[in-house]
Amino acid sequence: MVMIGQRLAIKAMEFADIPAVRAIELDVFPTPWPSNAYHRELSGNRSAHYSCLWSESELAAYGGLWSVGEEAHVTTIGVRRSDQGKGLGKVMFAALVNRSYALGANFVSLEVRPTNEPAIGLYEAFGFKVMGRRRGYYTDNGEDAMVMWSDLIHAPAFKERFLGIVAGIDVPGLGQPPDPEWPKD
Repeated sequence: MVMIGQRLAIKAMEFADIPAVRAIELDVFPTPWPSNAYHRELSGNRSAHYSCLWSESELAAYGGLWSVGEEAHVTTIGVRRSDQGKGLGKVMFAALVNRSYALGANFVSLEVRPTNEPAIGLYEAFGFKVMGRRRGYYTDNGEDAMVMWSDLIHAPAFKERFLGIVAGIDVPGLGQPPDPEWPKD
């Protein structure tokens, strides 16, 4: 649950945010991205869309996706260790799914460690399902990755669930939720 009274805002990631993103990444992930990865993503990848979630004046979470054809692929999502368990991952993930709608995607995919039960529970709450495995995906310990996919994000059941989730999130920068009536049958 997001802390009451906490002022949150979602903003597009900027180059100036990279050191704070990197600090979170180094703290919470056993295999963080290389130090120049976010710079490359922001400067040279037209498919990349990265956002930061600010709590008061501090970066508390970040996430990103690639938009490729009809798929939005979540590349990363991280929450500062001191803010984990407060609902900020849910807010950040909702922002990524909402961005997927805005980009015209039909599906959203991601990889997650089978041992990351809180993340899996979050993705399942949004209606994502395990659709496959990538063997030996994580280089730190050879752990597989579970590949999770959304249903068609314009399908009535998926969209209704998503709109129910975002109805409880009042955070500037989340974006306009998708039209519940589009597409019509």
